[in-house]
Amino acid sequence: MRNVHFGKHAAFMALFAIATVIGTLPGDAKCSDRPAAQVDWSGCAKKGLVLSGAVLDRAGMVAADLSGTDLSQVSLKGADLTKANVSNVWFVKASLQLATFTGAFGTRLRFTDANLTGADLTKVELSRVDMVQADLTDANLSQSQLIRADFRKAKLIRAKLVSANLTRTTFSDATLTATDFTGAYLYLTRVEGTDLSQVKGLTQQQLDITCGNAKTVLPPGLSAPSSWPCPVP
Repeated sequence: MRNVHFGKHAAFMALFAIATVIGTLPGDAKCSDRPAAQVDWSGCAKKGLVLSGAVLDRAGMVAADLSGTDLSQVSLKGADLTKANVSNVWFVKASLQLATFTGAFGTRLRFTDANLTGADLTKVELSRVDMVQADLTDANLSQSQLIRADFRKAKLIRAKLVSANLTRTTFSDATLTATDFTGAYLYLTRVEGTDLSQVKGLTQQQLDITCGNAKTVLPPGLSAPSSWPCPVP
């Protein structure tokens, strides 16, 4: 029995030595996997990389640290970025259809021209995020923190912004057909030149703390606040 125990111990030590030489233990090997569809980088540090143009469809990136990484024009269809750190990440022109960002957090990231159709962005905490011209058709942004986000010229057709914090967020010239603003906080949210006539859940109380102008089109039954237009920020 002693020899058997010794043999198992020796085998483990040999495996440990090999893992040390290649710089990773067996449990962390996935973090060194090359970018590919369905790669599992959950919990991995992938900071400051250039992965533009990569195909990472259905990748697992749960709680991954992606801060400072360039994911421009990447394909992340159906990928799971739940609770990922996405500070200063570039998702410019990325394909993110049906991707999950639930609980993801970060600041100064860019989704310019990205396709986020059907994406799940519930409970994200993203400040100063650039969503200019992004396609968020059927996306769910409920209970999200999107302070100072920029949605200029973005498509939010049937998107859900239920109970979202949209303080100082910009929706100028965005497409808001059937977009649900039920319970959203719209303090100094900018809707200059925006057609709000087909949004859902918007109340006069919400509208009264926004910033619009004469080109803002309102839903039936709501009227422009006396505070419009707001000072230029």
